[in-house]
Amino acid sequence: MENSKLTKFNVFTMLLIPFVWIYELSVVAPILGSISAAFPLASTFELQLIVIMPFFTSIPMSVVGGKLAKRYDKKSLIIAGLLIYGIAGMLPYLAQTMNQILISRLITGIGVGLVLPLPNAMIAEHFTGTQRQRLLGLATSVANIANVLDSIAVGFILLLGWRYPFLCFAVCLVIMVIAIFGLPKSDPNRQAAEAVDHHLPSGNVPQIVYALVAFMTINWVFFAFNIENMALFMTTEKIGLPWMIGIAVCLPGGASILSGAIFPNFYHKTQEYIVPISLAIFAIGYVVLYVAYSFETQSVANILIGFGSGMLTPYILNLTSQKVEKGHRDAAYGFVTSGIHIGFLLAPFAQLIIATISGNESFRFLYGFSAIILIISTIIAFFVAMKKPNQVTEAV
Repeated sequence: MENSKLTKFNVFTMLLIPFVWIYELSVVAPILGSISAAFPLASTFELQLIVIMPFFTSIPMSVVGGKLAKRYDKKSLIIAGLLIYGIAGMLPYLAQTMNQILISRLITGIGVGLVLPLPNAMIAEHFTGTQRQRLLGLATSVANIANVLDSIAVGFILLLGWRYPFLCFAVCLVIMVIAIFGLPKSDPNRQAAEAVDHHLPSGNVPQIVYALVAFMTINWVFFAFNIENMALFMTTEKIGLPWMIGIAVCLPGGASILSGAIFPNFYHKTQEYIVPISLAIFAIGYVVLYVAYSFETQSVANILIGFGSGMLTPYILNLTSQKVEKGHRDAAYGFVTSGIHIGFLLAPFAQLIIATISGNESFRFLYGFSAIILIISTIIAFFVAMKKPNQVTEAV
C-alpha cells in the first residue's frame, strides 16, 4: 500500500491512460464508409479487417505486457506502448493502398496491447479496498468517456476526408508526454513474483484467471452485439433520423461511465448479488431493444445495456485483484483485460454462428436470443449468490 506517496497528478495520470483503451476501435469504425468510397475495389472483408486488425496483435500483447510488468517498470512499458500506439495509429494518413492501412493497424495493436493491462495493475499495486474499487470503476468510465467523445468528434473531422480522423491518434502521444511526468515509477516486485512462481508450475497464473478472461470476453461480446449493429439496425428498421445514430452510439458508453463511477457504492450495497443484478439490467436492456420501434425506446435499451455491462467490467477487474496473489497480479491483468478486445473480435463470428444455426439473420432475433441467454444467466447467478455468500478476501 503506497497510495500515501502518490500525488493527485499521479492518480490523474493513471486514470488518463484508459482514455485510449478502445480508442483504436472508436476512431476507425465510423469512417469505414468513407474508406470504402476511397478504395472502391476493396472487399467488405478488407474493410472489416481495418476495424479488427489491431485485435490480432493487441490480444497477445496484453498477455505479454502483463508478464513483462513482472520484470520491468510499468511506467516505461506504458510510455513505450503509447509511443507505438500514437505513431502507428497515424500512419494510415499517409497510406496509398489498402495493405498499407492494414499493416499500420496491425502495428497499432502492439501499442494497444502494452497499454491495456498496465493501468489496472498500477491501481491494484498502489490501492486496496474501496479506493481500489473506486479507481477501477473510474478507469472503466474514462475508457467509455473517450468512446463517447470520439463518436462525436470523428463525425465532424470526417468532413475533411477519411485520412484526417487517423490524426486523432496524436492524442496517444500527448498522453505519453503526460505519463512521462505524471506516472509514478512502478518497479517490479521480483521477490514476490519469484516466491509465487515457486509455488506454481512454470510460473503460470492461477486457473481462476482463465475463468475471469472468459467472463470478461462474454460480457464484451454481448455488449458488442449492440454497438457493432446499431447503425445498421436503425437504418434497416427506419428508427430515427441519420443524425441520431451518433447519439444512439454514445448512450451505452454514457451509461457505462455512470456505472463505473458509482461502482463502489453499488458493490457495497449489493455485495454477492452485484452480478445477477447487473445481468438482469443487461437482459432487460435487450428485451427493450427487441421490442424497440422508436428512437426513444431504443435509447432506453441502450442505457440499460450500457449500465448492466458497465457494472460487470470493474467487478471483474476488482475480483482479479482479490483472487490473484500479488506476484501474479500483473500477468493476470494482462490476461483479463485482453478479454475486452477478444470480445469485440469474437462478436461478429458469434453473430454469424447464431444466424447460421438458427437460419435467422435479423437483428431482432439476435437481440431476442441475447435477452434469453442473459435471463438464464441471471437466474443461475442468483442461485449461486444465494448458496455462496460473498466471502472474498484479498490475496496477499
